[in-house]
Amino acid sequence: MLNLRQQGVLRAIVQDYIRTAEPVGSRTISRKYSFALSPASIRMIMADLEDSGYVTQTHTSSGRVPTDKGYRLYVDNLMDRAALTPAEVEKIEQHVGPPATEMDDLLKEAGKLLSLLSPYVAVALAPGLNESHFERVEFVSLAPTRVLVILLTDSGLVHHKHVLIEEPIKQEDLDRIGRFLCDLLKGRTLREMRDVLLSQMADEKAQYDRMLNQAIQLGRQVLDMDAEADVFVTGAAHIADQPEFADVQKMKGLYQAFEDKSKLIWLLSECIRDNACRVVIGREIPIQEIQDLSVVAAPYRRGGQIVGVVGILGPTRMEYGHTVALVETTATMLSRSLSEHAA
Repeated sequence: MLNLRQQGVLRAIVQDYIRTAEPVGSRTISRKYSFALSPASIRMIMADLEDSGYVTQTHTSSGRVPTDKGYRLYVDNLMDRAALTPAEVEKIEQHVGPPATEMDDLLKEAGKLLSLLSPYVAVALAPGLNESHFERVEFVSLAPTRVLVILLTDSGLVHHKHVLIEEPIKQEDLDRIGRFLCDLLKGRTLREMRDVLLSQMADEKAQYDRMLNQAIQLGRQVLDMDAEADVFVTGAAHIADQPEFADVQKMKGLYQAFEDKSKLIWLLSECIRDNACRVVIGREIPIQEIQDLSVVAAPYRRGGQIVGVVGILGPTRMEYGHTVALVETTATMLSRSLSEHAA
């Protein structure tokens, strides 16, 4: 454990480095933060912090910068909990407050908002079919052998897919098939839906009932829809504005990581395990391409059940207090909106 003087100096180093992106020297701390210590005493404390792994020196003649360990202690014990301005809260309520018909539109709005209110990258993890229960399906005839499938789950997310069918089906028959599948599958998980349809296929009646056979075939098309969660990424260009990422090769690696959504989905899915806002810093992230970043993420709920995550990715030198407040408030507003819509 650090003593109070060490904590104060570490806090000053982190706060100054977040603001300036420049190594912090003892004279800067003495001048800016009103320590009742001489620059020489502050240098001794900074050396102790370096020996303990909380700060590091980029050059022998330069000041110190925080390490991931230093940021972790700052976030967990030394950071002030920032309050959003009334204007920021109002903006979040306007964008995320009103219930939306489709969850993906609401998540995209939440991402745009977080990217607008912070100079970082916003991410929003939408629930996949695997975590959802069937609510309703509709089939819309687009052409003689092409049908639009619209699937609604209890998570509020609407899934669309164009499918090909072997023979034309009239719209009124598609409506009947949709009602039949709703009655048969409502409230079931993806695995349960598969079991029910397999059971129906094994029934001899399916071999003789043309409508039932068509319903089973279209039901199988529903099961073939992308069951994985999806992630919306907004404001990736913001990273280029951060001085840490002036290196072109480093930027390419980050953009590739943003494009490979499977890694982001895995990372954000891990955050669902927590019931509160989570901060993952630098090398705590088990994805090498984004270990120069930190993640602030919070789960959002629908009807009390966690269904996804919203968050921000930024440099380890991010304004953690403000970022945590933004993410927590957005997740709370999003949960309220989804729960009101569910009711």
